[in-house]
Amino acid sequence: MTVVDDWKEQLLRAVEGQLPPALALYRRIHAHPELSGQEAATAAAAAERLARAGFEVAAGLGGHGVAGRLRNGAGGRLLIRGDMDALPVREETGLPYASTVVSPGPDGQPVPVMHACGHDLHTAAVLGAAAAVAELRPLWAGELIVVCQPAEETVGGAKLMLADGLYGRFGRPDWGVALHVRPELPAGCVGLREGVWSSGCRSLDVTIRGRGGHGAAPHKAVDPVVLAAQFVLAAQTVVSRQIHPAEMVLVTIGAIHGGSKRNIIPECVELKLTIRGYKEDVIDAAEAALRRHARGLALAAGLGESEMPLFHPAEPPFRPVVNDERLTQALRDLFAELLGAERVMRQEPSTGSEDFADFSPAGAGLPLCMFHIGCTAAERLARVEKGQERLGLLHTPRFAPDAEPTLRTGIASLAAAALRLLGRQRP
Repeated sequence: MTVVDDWKEQLLRAVEGQLPPALALYRRIHAHPELSGQEAATAAAAAERLARAGFEVAAGLGGHGVAGRLRNGAGGRLLIRGDMDALPVREETGLPYASTVVSPGPDGQPVPVMHACGHDLHTAAVLGAAAAVAELRPLWAGELIVVCQPAEETVGGAKLMLADGLYGRFGRPDWGVALHVRPELPAGCVGLREGVWSSGCRSLDVTIRGRGGHGAAPHKAVDPVVLAAQFVLAAQTVVSRQIHPAEMVLVTIGAIHGGSKRNIIPECVELKLTIRGYKEDVIDAAEAALRRHARGLALAAGLGESEMPLFHPAEPPFRPVVNDERLTQALRDLFAELLGAERVMRQEPSTGSEDFADFSPAGAGLPLCMFHIGCTAAERLARVEKGQERLGLLHTPRFAPDAEPTLRTGIASLAAAALRLLGRQRP
């Protein structure tokens, strides 16, 4: 008999009991999404659920962050995290609970809002797991900290919660665990890996400066549009020619803005870019190379020191999420026992980015594990494979997870992690 066998039936009963309220909460959050930094109603619902389950609750951490602690005697301290914010995307799923919300965006202009990244599922799953673990107090000892985090999409919510005293209030955890939905993975399955789980990301705004003039007299100006075009091409040689081929790095220039009229050479061009990599020193090297290219082009065009390109951080940078080897292996074995080995997949690192790593501050050595849960029914994936259905991917208007099996797996996996790590027989 395995350790899981001791409590598996009790856990699954608790999960089934929590599934109906979790589904109702998910649909409510999905229909009323809130952008990063605006998660007031979602946070209020999370605080109410945690208080009802017997947690000591702190709200307003780092904006709208919510955390709850459940103490159950002497033992370890586990943090489980779900994020709450939505995206400026117009929903096109046709779901009966689809969002029709329009809210002010960062510039104050109204934008459609949708939970296109599954944070509504994450929040419902972590709160469902919290309530299930609270029901099963005889099976574990220690402290469970449940975090509902704001502003993950704008990258900074985790840092804001820590800066606002999350660990000072509830203590630093011994482990941190989180999940993220993945539409390419069948519902009922989980995917995880040791080591790098997702890339770090640095967002920069770059101003390429020039000397404006008339389009009929380009020799009397220094055209920043041409310099910007040269910079865009040069940026790709950073990836292909200046970083070791075995290292992952991506440079994406997602926006270019310059000029106002077809016959005017503008004073400057603005670019928005991201650098992603699995190692922070590789990201540093890529940024340094981009700065060299931009400066070199400006010097070659005859610009002076006061006219050199400007680089500004656009959002808080964040580090790669690196899964602790021992913790991840313990959860892999646990999920194989709980769900069946055929439902536990080993995955490659993601080139996407996320701020869960900030819950283990640099140098803290706090073991983390983040894993995927499938959110698309197997029969739907079969239709996608045959070209009979189009799969709605993350961050798209058609993202429509199969909520019930996804939530069942999410609640069960997070609650099982708590019972395993805080249980009477620890790994």
